[in-house]
Amino acid sequence: MSDVDVGRLYRYNRERVTALVRPVPQEQLLAACPACPGWSVHDVVAHLTGVASDAISGKLGGVPSPEQTAAQVDERRGTPTTVVLREWERSASQFELVLSKAGPSLLPAAIDVAVHEHDIRGALDLPGAHESDTISIAVARMLDRWLPTLRSRGLAPVTIVTPAGANIVGDPTSAVRWTATEFDIFRTAFGRRSAGQFARAFTGADPEPYLDALLVFGITPIDLVD
Repeated sequence: MSDVDVGRLYRYNRERVTALVRPVPQEQLLAACPACPGWSVHDVVAHLTGVASDAISGKLGGVPSPEQTAAQVDERRGTPTTVVLREWERSASQFELVLSKAGPSLLPAAIDVAVHEHDIRGALDLPGAHESDTISIAVARMLDRWLPTLRSRGLAPVTIVTPAGANIVGDPTSAVRWTATEFDIFRTAFGRRSAGQFARAFTGADPEPYLDALLVFGITPIDLVD
């Protein structure tokens, strides 16, 4: 994973979001984005643009605070999405160079764009694109963290199998099983699946401590399908 070009990965994800959003009428982009409570699709784009802009202007020292994130959205709320997309492209041309030089330490920036791509897809009822290098890399990182965490918490080993029965990770004879695709793992880890959705796919043990160990962000209270 040390050879990942994070700037290239970020650009690939940014261009996917741009291609997804640009043809959509502005009124649809003002519709609510269920995966991001309180935000519209436009607001999600504004946030992504704000991260890139703040990074190159020296305002971003790490993960944006809730206040900084709110400011990113508020500053662009009255600006047409097409204009915000052009700002993102300008800022990203510099930000992507920084990401390429920094390497894997800034991989979360590229992953964040992929997470929000599927938030937008869900809001616009445009599901798809469930496979990508970013998703595979993010899931590998997640599982590398999750499985040792389960052991350290004294939880029974888990195996993850696809709906077709193929083993993704873990001992396939384990009594604790999560039936999921790579995309399901990705969305669940970033809080885009409800506790109920996780529980319905999980057998052999209480799902709550396993989910708690997996989550990167807070979990959605509603079922999301994207």
